[in-house]
Order: sequence, then structure tokens, then C-alpha cells
Amino acid sequence: MTAAFEGDDVTSTEMFPAKGTYTLIVFLRKEAQLKVRKLGTQRFSAGYYTYTGSALGTGASSLKQRVMRHLQKRKRKFWHIDFLLAHENAAVSAVIAAQTDGKAECNMNLSLKKKLEAKILVAGFGASDCKQNCESHLLFFPEITKEDILVNKVVKCYRTLDDIHVLRVR
Repeated sequence: MTAAFEGDDVTSTEMFPAKGTYTLIVFLRKEAQLKVRKLGTQRFSAGYYTYTGSALGTGASSLKQRVMRHLQKRKRKFWHIDFLLAHENAAVSAVIAAQTDGKAECNMNLSLKKKLEAKILVAGFGASDCKQNCESHLLFFPEITKEDILVNKVVKCYRTLDDIHVLRVR
């Protein structure tokens, strides 16, 4: 396992495993209303969110490439998260990733929701292909006001997985 705490952060996705599960730490500076495909127009409160997904392919479907895609502001909107990340007041501030051979995103998402007492603001967000009936893969943390606190709490939830990395996005 790679330690992923303050001072040990990776500076690019190059250190990420080829396949795995990831959680984006997203900060929304101001409340926003966004139309998100079939979910319709949704209200997103200002504050910190996590979005958990997986990337188990190779090439463009690899974990490194998936995360790099999420970090780009301008892109074709394909996934629910693309609509939030394209907003001018939304930014990915950190990414936590771990090597997994299968889809572990639902287990991680459920763990984050339960252990960190997250709220769901948009039902169905990022969970259209969910096999474990997750209400949403986008979680909101109204009580957390500092990025480092949320990053450290998410890393603790990842401790059950191997090869953990944290990327700070500046």
C-alpha cells in the first residue's frame, strides 16, 4: 500500500495503477442549478462533494486516462459528473485512487456515505449502471469546510484497498 497523506501526494496520474477505483474531491464555490441529462435540472449546494467511479480498461479506458479526462474543463459531456465539473464554480481539488481488479466503486461509495455521514442531493447521479442500488455516486458533505479533512477521511476509507494514491489538483 502506498501511503497517501500530507506530503506524500503524487503530482500526476503517472503513479496511478492502470486499473482501479477512484474518488474525486469536488469543491463547488457557489450554489448551481444544472441540467443533467435525464435527471433534469438539479440544485447543487455550495461545498464539498465526492464522486466515486472505476476504470478497469486499457488505453483511453484506463484509470489514469479516466482521471485525466475528469480534470479537463472542456470536454464532451458523457457522464453525469461531466455536467457538474464543466460548471465554472466547480473544481476537482483532489483524487484518491486505488488498484482494484473488479468494480469496487459501489462498496467504496457506500462506505463513504455511511462512515462520513454524507448527504445525497441528486438521486441517481452517477449510479445509472449501479448493481448495488446506490442512491447516488455523488455525495455531499455540508459539515466539512476544509479539503484536507475530507481527503484524510476518504483515504481512511480506502485503507481496505491496495496501492492507494492521492493526487492534489492545484
